[in-house]
Order: sequence, then structure tokens, then C-alpha cells
Amino acid sequence: MEGLRTCIKPRPLAVPVMVELDLRPFIMLFVVLDPIGVSPYVYTILSRLPEDKRVPVLRRAVASAFIILVAFVVVGDVLLSILDVSIDDFRIATGLILLIYAAASLFEIQIGFREERDESIAVFPLATPLLAGPGAVSTVLYIKYTYSVVIAIITTTLVILLTYPILAASSKTLKLLGRHGTLLIDKFMSLIMAGFAISIIREGIT
Repeated sequence: MEGLRTCIKPRPLAVPVMVELDLRPFIMLFVVLDPIGVSPYVYTILSRLPEDKRVPVLRRAVASAFIILVAFVVVGDVLLSILDVSIDDFRIATGLILLIYAAASLFEIQIGFREERDESIAVFPLATPLLAGPGAVSTVLYIKYTYSVVIAIITTTLVILLTYPILAASSKTLKLLGRHGTLLIDKFMSLIMAGFAISIIREGIT
């Protein structure tokens, strides 16, 4: 009996393995994308559209931003290298375009054709450069080479999934300001957007 007891040994309890989760890529991209910070800009632009078109345009803008960032993760750096375009060149070009848009918004100058406005707004300036701007592009490229392509794509997906509800909720909150409040924010944010464009250009030059 004693021999049987010595042969049968109790199995050790399974100890759960703690997987170290590195949140730095997610935090980094979320901070750079800054959906909370850009939400007033987004609302200001969407407020010029009919109310029934705002949600579809916002969805297209967020989806376009996701496609742009993933495209840069996969082939963006190679394409820029082939064209001999640096990230700084990309910053300057983006800043100039955003500055033109901000000035047009500030002085109420129509750019482009009105019938194409809804579709174009979703891509520019909402998807890029407000969401997928030079900072976000540089960040996803950094995550790609520091961690991996898979981590970069997963991080981009998670951040974009969190970005949409933040922008949608903030738009509903800012809607409470009414027409005059929206107009005031519109002009103020257009001025701030111009300053933001200048800062992007300065980063590209320095």
C-alpha cells in the first residue's frame, strides 16, 4: 500500500502564465492621432454638411484614415523612398495644404466643386491630415520597424476603433452649442487649424 502511495504523486497545480502586454504602441499612436483633441475640428467641418450626411461622412473619414495608415505600414515607406520623398517633405506638403484649407474656411472661400464636397471632405481634411497626418504616419512606421508589421496593423485597428465613438460622441456634445456657438467655434478652430498647419511646416523644415 505504501509503495502504491509513493508511485501516485499529486500533480502540481497549473500556474497561469502571465503574458506581458506592451501597451506602448497603442498609447503612442492614440496620443499622436489625438481623437479628443481633433474632435472640435471634425465637428466644425461636419457642421457645414446636412445633418443626415454627417454620420456617413464621419464613417468614411475614419475608414479612410485606417486605410491610409495601413497602406503606409505595408508599402508607404518603400513608395516614399522610390519617389525620393522624405517624411519632412511629406510634413511640409501636408502643412501647406492644411493651411490653404484653414484660410479658405476662415474667409469662407469655396474650394473645389460643391457637388463633390461630401466625398472630398471625408478624405481631406478629415481622414488626412487631421487623423492620418504626418505624425500618425511617422508613428505607424516607427511601430512597424520597432515591433513588427502585425503589431503596427493591430495597433492601428484598435486605435481607429476607439477613435470613431470618441468623434461621434463629441459631435453630439458640441451640437448643443447651437448655430451661433458653432459659428464661433468654426472661426476659432479655423484659426487654430492654420496655426497647426504652420507647426507642421516648421517641423518639416527643422
